Amino acid sequence: MLWTFLATMMVPFQATLIPLYVLVSDFDGADTFWGLIVPTLANSQAVFLMRQFILGLPDELFDAAKVDGASELRVYWTIVVPLTKPILATLGVFVFLWHWNDFLWPLVISQSDATRTLTVGLTVLKTEEMQWSLLMSSAAVSAVPCLVVFFLLQRYLVNSIAMTGLK
Repeated sequence: MLWTFLATMMVPFQATLIPLYVLVSDFDGADTFWGLIVPTLANSQAVFLMRQFILGLPDELFDAAKVDGASELRVYWTIVVPLTKPILATLGVFVFLWHWNDFLWPLVISQSDATRTLTVGLTVLKTEEMQWSLLMSSAAVSAVPCLVVFFLLQRYLVNSIAMTGLK
């Protein structure tokens, strides 16, 4: 299963763009919000990163929980989930920035102004006769959510960097 995830990471998105568009259009997803969101939910890079992080957790924690009589679900919920908060925050920042700055898929799938993302909307504004000062201020304001997400998750990001050398 890991090799399948790794293989999907090796295929560029541009190679699967047209089949993905046809598939989403067949399900009446063109120019809808779910057509923008659902096809990009599965992220093999996030699965790989989470797997590698969880493999780095000490086995002694899991063994001690099993000796105490904890079930697999309890081990996951009380040990794995709290220890993975830093990597989940890191993934949250990565995935948010990836989706926020995504240009190609929203450009292809959205056809009306109602479903366009901010990056595509800024490009449409650029094609119209608009003052450069308004366009540049709009681009600066579009960076604010990225900064807000980073500052909200900064504590977890620092923890994930601090925990990288621990074994």
